[in-house]
Amino acid sequence: MATYITGEVDPGELRWLARMRKAVLPRGWHDPVSDITGCTAFEGKDTFRCPNGETRCKFYSSDRFIDDIVHGVTGSNVGVWMIMSGNAYETSSGGPFFRDINTQAGDQQELYFYMNSGHIRTEPWRLGLMGPYAMRFTTSTSPPSGNVDTSFFSGLSIQGYVPDNQRGRVSGSATGVSSNFETVLHWYNQQAQYWTKASGGSYTSPLMKPGSYTMKMYKNEFLVAQSSVTVSTGNTVRKDIAATPEPSRTSIFKIGEFDGQPFEFKNGDKILRMHPTDPRMSTWGGTYTVGSSSPRDFPMALGSDAGGTATINFSLSSSQVRQLTLRIGTTLSFQNGRPTVRVNGQWSGADPGAPVLIDSRGLTRGGYRGWGDVYTWNIPASALRTGSNSIVIGAIGSKNLGGWLAGNYIVDAIELYVS
Repeated sequence: MATYITGEVDPGELRWLARMRKAVLPRGWHDPVSDITGCTAFEGKDTFRCPNGETRCKFYSSDRFIDDIVHGVTGSNVGVWMIMSGNAYETSSGGPFFRDINTQAGDQQELYFYMNSGHIRTEPWRLGLMGPYAMRFTTSTSPPSGNVDTSFFSGLSIQGYVPDNQRGRVSGSATGVSSNFETVLHWYNQQAQYWTKASGGSYTSPLMKPGSYTMKMYKNEFLVAQSSVTVSTGNTVRKDIAATPEPSRTSIFKIGEFDGQPFEFKNGDKILRMHPTDPRMSTWGGTYTVGSSSPRDFPMALGSDAGGTATINFSLSSSQVRQLTLRIGTTLSFQNGRPTVRVNGQWSGADPGAPVLIDSRGLTRGGYRGWGDVYTWNIPASALRTGSNSIVIGAIGSKNLGGWLAGNYIVDAIELYVS
């Protein structure tokens, strides 16, 4: 199948949706995270609380585009699957880490392929042919192969379809990212987007439409290099890319990794599949003591009306009492959420100002990927002391809606280093 559009649709969601009998197909993707049977909506019309307090939402069924080749719903010896093989995502928007709804179960079982939406939208829609994509019925509950031969499209005179022999590739080395992280390559322009993961320091792109592209490289999801490349029909262009080296720093402490993901922090292992008020969540806020705590002691999100604050306790020698720089990386903000900083109960960091607004719920619907803003403050020596010190990190933002719908942000990593 494929879908061709010439303009943005109203109400702003382009999707394939199959509604099926739940009695036959009771289990959704990442079941039961999107099964709202017997549950009551408490945030908008899409986020539900069940009688046992657990939360459900169709957004909790999502996976990153780069990983989401096959998803489906299952029953007794039966499965129905969406398969997004090859270039199925090339005219969608959002890049490799974008996530959107896959399934929802209520009175019926719903299976989706979202091509475009306004959910945590970070770039304009692309227009043209979406796909090809496939829907497959099997007698197994195991996902089928994501390899689907759609080359027959080339003989059907389908508007917007570009066969393989009218495409090109990019290949080369991708270096500078530790093997502890994924190295992800991403190409995009106004007409198309592509991605791949490097292996052993090298990569080969998918077959791409001819044209000029912005090229980015990520450490997991943290941008570490950017360039451009031009692809021509029938050719493989060589393009080597290397991560921009981190400046040499004397670090006092670092919590987490600047990798564009919050999963190492408290509740980071749960946030994809449940609401921050879910009873399975650990208590938000908390205290992190340098030298004895782990990232799991530091909350993955802080809010201006929910979530409390996070305190970092650390010690300085007399030689370390000098101007230090605090760096806080974030992955996503909502309602103008950004960090506040207070040192030793006396010195407060300046308000960095509201980030660029993404007008879409994120944290409460399992989203974590936004602009990736990084903030820094220079802490004067006069605010520090030999021995015990503390930094309290909170949040400021709009409180029009309250709770976790007030201003909040998601943490990527935190570092204090010698300026």
